[in-house]
Amino acid sequence: MSMDTVKIISLADPEQKSLMNMPVSLIFKIAGSLDPVERTVLRTVNKAIKNVADSLPPVYESMSITWGRFNSLLWKFNKNPTKHSGKGKLEKLSKIPGFKVNNLRLRSNQRISRTIFDPPETKLCDVLPEDSFLNAKNVDICVATLNDAIQLLSIAKPGDLESIRLWPLQSSEREHFSRFFETEQFKKAKNVEILSLQGFNPEVLLNFSHLESFKIKLSGDFVEEDFLRIREMISKFEKFEKCEQRIVSGFQLRNICEALGIKTPGGTFKSITHRYQIPGSKKCLEFKIDGGGPNILMKIVRIR
Repeated sequence: MSMDTVKIISLADPEQKSLMNMPVSLIFKIAGSLDPVERTVLRTVNKAIKNVADSLPPVYESMSITWGRFNSLLWKFNKNPTKHSGKGKLEKLSKIPGFKVNNLRLRSNQRISRTIFDPPETKLCDVLPEDSFLNAKNVDICVATLNDAIQLLSIAKPGDLESIRLWPLQSSEREHFSRFFETEQFKKAKNVEILSLQGFNPEVLLNFSHLESFKIKLSGDFVEEDFLRIREMISKFEKFEKCEQRIVSGFQLRNICEALGIKTPGGTFKSITHRYQIPGSKKCLEFKIDGGGPNILMKIVRIR
């Protein structure tokens, strides 16, 4: 409900033009539908309305922050189309007691290639707050470069963050991924999804050893024996529960099964399920491997 809707409600009945004459339930409904920025307007009306606004928990299902052209940050909440901006205003949300966001979307409208019609090149660090300030449970990042992703990720406080999703970047930045893995947000996350890791070997998985679950797409110089190394590494991840790996390889599923010591059926087959007993443990890993085409999809679950 927008402030325009409030005006319509007040005009519908001449006896209720004053906000204070409205039913308490309606005032709560109005305040509850406003985002934190809009709610600050209600807090300035009087003490009674301020108490109503402050009594509502500032927990939001979603928040979207976009770094746009002319070096600006725009943000909005839930399905409210109202966009907010202003230097120094975003970090003030951290001063609202109990402010939390379940799903934080971080976006960038900046482009790698530039033309003479683009505004002057800008730096994201010039508009971002110095410290992490948002309590977010899940973060979804879609930007042009890994450097942008790292800087936008710094908005979220590491302690409350549970999951991170990073969409494919517009450029391959293999040498910079170590910086992403070193962020406190990544180190303290429980679940991570990276939809494109190009030019890596299986050792990159060691960066995921602290996670409960992860989903990645890997491409690099692989040989069949690398699938054996993947199995050995994951079997040693103490907190591991499940993962999904899409590996661009072009290998035949039968050759991968032979490398893993898995008995295969005669004839052609496109998938196989395999259980691997973790050495020194009663637990095992269940592999479901799908082949056929340029990708191998492995879904691995730890069975207790």
